[in-house]
Amino acid sequence: MSTRPVPLSIVALCLSGVLGCSGDKPSAPSPSPPTPEPVKPAAKPVPAMVLTATPDGSGVVRITGDDIMKFNVARIEVKAGEKVKLELKHIGKLAKEVMGHNLVVLTAGADTMAFAQAAVGAAESDYIPELGKAQIIAYTKLLGGGESDTIEFDLPGPGEYPFLCSYPGHAALMKGVLVAR
Repeated sequence: MSTRPVPLSIVALCLSGVLGCSGDKPSAPSPSPPTPEPVKPAAKPVPAMVLTATPDGSGVVRITGDDIMKFNVARIEVKAGEKVKLELKHIGKLAKEVMGHNLVVLTAGADTMAFAQAAVGAAESDYIPELGKAQIIAYTKLLGGGESDTIEFDLPGPGEYPFLCSYPGHAALMKGVLVAR
């Protein structure tokens, strides 16, 4: 029996296990590259937080609230002595029984957290507590997703007036200050 020389390339493949030349067991297939993650659709953009809101050309300050318990403003600036017009629009989808929002403007120096705690027990009046009414300058109705309300009122004078959403648990995140100069 005569033997022929084995080309080096076949020897190299046998040694690397690609051809499975050991004779004992077939070699394991080489691992396949990982499958790339599917591309997820872009998230719906969240409205940007506006640090300060002022009246627009029609004299209205426009504020939004959403399903993640945020107002789009933390500060409202108006001219002292002029009628204040605020529009609150709930841009979320949830019903007011689940994620209701209102905007309550309180007197200067009012304790917003004490007011919010009193509001928890005032479901029958859309979370406007009888006990806290002396501290209220103005408030919108309680809104569900897609609803809006506009209020018009006068302030007692120049100063800083806190505002908040009085729906239970919302005042910690949904609050700000209305400044009249």
